[in-house]
Amino acid sequence: MEIKGIDVSAWQGQIDWKTVAAYGMDFAILRITESGNVTDKYFERNYTECQKYNIPTGVYKYSYAMTISEIQSEARKVVSVLNGRELQYPVWLDLEHHKQRVLGAENIHKMTEAFEKIITAAGYKFGIYCNVDWYMNVICSHLKKYDFWIARYPANDDGWIQERLRPDFGVGWQYSSKAKIPGINGTVDRSVFYKDYKEVSTVDKNIEKLILIAKNEIGYLEKKSNIQLDDKTANAGSNNYTKYWRDIKSSYQGQPWCAAFVSWCFMKAFGLDKAKKLLKHWPYVYCPTMSELFTLNSYPKIGDIVIFYHNGTFTHTGVVTAVIGDKFYTIEGNTSGASGIIANGGGVCAKSYYNSKLPGTKFCTPDYSLVTSSTETTNTEGGSYMFTPETVKSGDKNTSVLLLQEILRARGFKGKTGKALKLTWKADANTIYALKAYQESRKEVLAVDGVCGPATWKDLIAI
Repeated sequence: MEIKGIDVSAWQGQIDWKTVAAYGMDFAILRITESGNVTDKYFERNYTECQKYNIPTGVYKYSYAMTISEIQSEARKVVSVLNGRELQYPVWLDLEHHKQRVLGAENIHKMTEAFEKIITAAGYKFGIYCNVDWYMNVICSHLKKYDFWIARYPANDDGWIQERLRPDFGVGWQYSSKAKIPGINGTVDRSVFYKDYKEVSTVDKNIEKLILIAKNEIGYLEKKSNIQLDDKTANAGSNNYTKYWRDIKSSYQGQPWCAAFVSWCFMKAFGLDKAKKLLKHWPYVYCPTMSELFTLNSYPKIGDIVIFYHNGTFTHTGVVTAVIGDKFYTIEGNTSGASGIIANGGGVCAKSYYNSKLPGTKFCTPDYSLVTSSTETTNTEGGSYMFTPETVKSGDKNTSVLLLQEILRARGFKGKTGKALKLTWKADANTIYALKAYQESRKEVLAVDGVCGPATWKDLIAI
C-alpha cells in the first residue's frame, strides 16, 4: 500500500486547493509554525481549504529548540494553534536543524520525548521527520519506537520516485523536494506513506466509545430516595441514590458515587467482563484502590482515569475527555459545576482544570487494547453479552433491540417524545423514531426505512 501526498508551507504561497484535490491527493502535511515559534502565515488557509476539499491532513513543526524547555514551548504552541482541531495524520517533529545535532543523541532523545508527551496528551498522533543521515547517525534506538517519515531524494531530483533510494525503514518516504503538480506554483515536496492514518485504531475507538457514554450522562442528578433513578433530574436530592449504584452494586446504594460512575461508564461501554479487566478491580468504588493497581502518571491523556488528590488523600475521580496544554477536561460523577475539586456535589458534570495547579493528582491509563469487540455491551442488570446483532424491526423484543437502544441513546437520538430512549428491550414507536432519525442523518449511505438491518448495524458500530 502506498498513499501519496504533499507537504507545504508558506514557501508555496497561495495554493489552489480545489485544483490540488481534483488532481488527486491522499494527504497534505502542513507546516504549522516557523522560525520564532510563530504560526506559518498560510497555515490557517491551508488547513481550512484541506477540510473544504476533504484532503486528510497532518502538520509538521521544524524544531529550532536547544533545550527541553524550548521544545516544550514549541509543542505548546502547536497545540495552541491547533486548538482541538481534527488531524488525520500525526504532528511530525522535524529534526534536521544543524545546531541540534551537536547536542548528542541523549539530549535529542529527552527533547523529543518532552515534545511527544505534550502532543499526545492533547489527543494527537506523533511522529518524527528526519533524513537518512539523522536516522542512522543521530537518532538513538529508544526513539525508533515512533513512526518515522524519512527524507531521501537524489541530487538530480526531478520530482519522480527513484526506487534505488527507497529507505527500508520508516512509515513514509519524502522522495522529492522538486515535484510539480497542478494548483501549486513552483515546486513542492512529495511523499508516500505505507500506513493509512485515516483508519482509527481500536484503542481510539474504545476511548471514544467510553467518552460518548459519559457525555450522555451529563446533567444527571442524584436522588433523595430509591425511585425515578433513570430520570436525569426527577426526585433530586442529596442521599446518594443513583442508577449507577443500582446497576453496579445495589447494596452500596446511598454511598458516595464518583467511582461508581466511572465503573458504570466502563461497563456500559465494554460489558461487565471487560470492565473488570480494564479497571483491575470490580467495582471501582474507592479512589486509593487505583493508586495501588495502576501506574500513576503525572500528566493526563484522553481516556485516563483521574484520581484527584485533596487534603492529603485521593478523594475524587472522573474520566479525562480532552487535554490542551496544561489544561485537561473531565466528566465526573457526584460533583458540581463549581470550580475546583468538588468530591460530593450531587451530579454528573463536565469540568476542566490546570494540571500544574493540582499537586499530587494522578492519572491512570486502562489498557484499552483489551477490548476486542465493538458489539459487546451490557444489560440493565449489569450482565454482559457478545453476539452478532439481528435485524431489528418494529415490534421486535430481544437483546439486539437493547443494543440498538443503548447505541442510539449514546449518540443522542431521542424518541418522538423528545426524551432519551428507555431501555425497554422492545422496538416500540420511540425506538423506531430514533432509528429513522439516525438513518436520516446518514442518508447518504443508509436507507431511511426504520429497519436496523446489516447495513445500519455496520454503520452504527463503525461510527
